Amino acid sequence: MDSKCRETQYKILDWFYEEEGTKNWDADHVQQCRECGNYYNKLLKIEKDLPRIPLEFQASESFTRALEDQVRKERIRVEEKKEKRSFLKDLGAFPAVALFLLTAMGSLFYYDVGPSFIQVQLAGLLIFPLIVPILGAFEKKRRQGRDSYGS
Repeated sequence: MDSKCRETQYKILDWFYEEEGTKNWDADHVQQCRECGNYYNKLLKIEKDLPRIPLEFQASESFTRALEDQVRKERIRVEEKKEKRSFLKDLGAFPAVALFLLTAMGSLFYYDVGPSFIQVQLAGLLIFPLIVPILGAFEKKRRQGRDSYGS
């Protein structure tokens, strides 16, 4: 196929898919060239045999329901995966914090700083109940921001 045939077939295809409003190809070439004539006739046969699909494609109600169910199941699966990841993250954070606190207390005992250990425990008992609600509020705000963007 030479470049003239290829160009003519592209123009015929553009017209067939209504990208071009008018027939702007070389009609003499289509009549004389067997390959381009066959291509044009095949497109005309396809157009005659298969009606064009209207632009306002209406999906059946059962198809729509099945698609909505599939989307809903996928969203549930993604949420379960996020919850599992969050649980594993929390599960990993607890031993890390506990190990840090035990190391800090152990170092206080190692350096024979008994009164400081008691002071640290008292400070923890006073400060920790204030920190937990603040951290909870930050986490809630972070999750709300993430949910509003759909991620």
